[in-house]
Amino acid sequence: MADISFLKKLRIPKLSLFQSRSSGAVGIDIGTSSTKVVQLRYESERAILQTYGELLNAGYLKKPEAPGTGFLRYLDSDISALVRDVLAGSNVTWREAIFALPATSSFIISIPFPLLSPGEIKDAIPYEARKYIPIPISEVVLSWEILETQRDRDIIEVLLVAVPREVVEKFKRIADGAKIKLQGLEVEPFSVVRALVGRDPTPTGVITMGRQSTNLAIADRGKLTLSHNFSHGSQELTGALERGLSVAGERAELLKRDVGLSEKLEEKEISSIISSLLDGLFGEIERVVAEYNHTHSRKIQKINLTGGGSNLRGIVELAATHFGIEVGRGNPFARLVTPPFMQPTLQEIGSSFSVAVGLALRNMA
Repeated sequence: MADISFLKKLRIPKLSLFQSRSSGAVGIDIGTSSTKVVQLRYESERAILQTYGELLNAGYLKKPEAPGTGFLRYLDSDISALVRDVLAGSNVTWREAIFALPATSSFIISIPFPLLSPGEIKDAIPYEARKYIPIPISEVVLSWEILETQRDRDIIEVLLVAVPREVVEKFKRIADGAKIKLQGLEVEPFSVVRALVGRDPTPTGVITMGRQSTNLAIADRGKLTLSHNFSHGSQELTGALERGLSVAGERAELLKRDVGLSEKLEEKEISSIISSLLDGLFGEIERVVAEYNHTHSRKIQKINLTGGGSNLRGIVELAATHFGIEVGRGNPFARLVTPPFMQPTLQEIGSSFSVAVGLALRNMA
């Protein structure tokens, strides 16, 4: 899989710790509600799980310093303390790590170019990017790669990634405050695709359902070809249950988790509230999938669900009725060497660790 990286832009020595594939990596995913970490050791083309952990953000991220949503609005020092504690609590031994950049804080765009040379495309990227990115180009870090050449249409499809410089600088400060070396940054969809699709050539969609937003990543031949964000997350389901059932937030969260899309008659009121919102979200995703299939000869063949919001009972079946293709719940730990006695637990929690696992796998890809 191609690696769209910001290492050179950040002036960080390129993977100095990983001269040999028999080393390893640490991936850190700071989410909206919790922070996940995974440490892997590489050995003979295998990735061996050494440790993992998760820590709730609530006890750390209390005072926003900026408006908006997500963890980036909180104080650097509070986020650094959170990272330090999740690393210590998870017994992480490496002092270097790769961090996930939120998909909602990045821009990933597929741009068609005429049949130009790589050098000509490189020169044209800053000018073309201005058409798609709503902030000044001087304020973002740009990276790009050629996806494919369609000679029958005389175009070259290029995937452009842009991240605001202020976001990159914030992650530098977070790593410094946590006393760890920032090895690199990667936008979440790339990590998720690596963890759940790997080298599978089948055109695949990955739906990551987070607390505040949902992302659709489409991969073909193991490469990310499209990323689309939707402003709907699992917190909307909790809020709808609060209002619809007149219950407190904690009770609504329990009902969402324990009942989900149950078909039991006595739980129909709960499941109907949840299903109506999911029908709307899946309808939006369907339209993006249909547009992708219309413009690409290789159609999406299957979909993986991941993220904490994908743990609802019955959600796989509901998604399958919407998309009409194979749908499953992704387990990133399935690609790792893990102790047999841990596998049931890892399968249960896997949906929450797709980004962190994908980050830790990056140096093997």
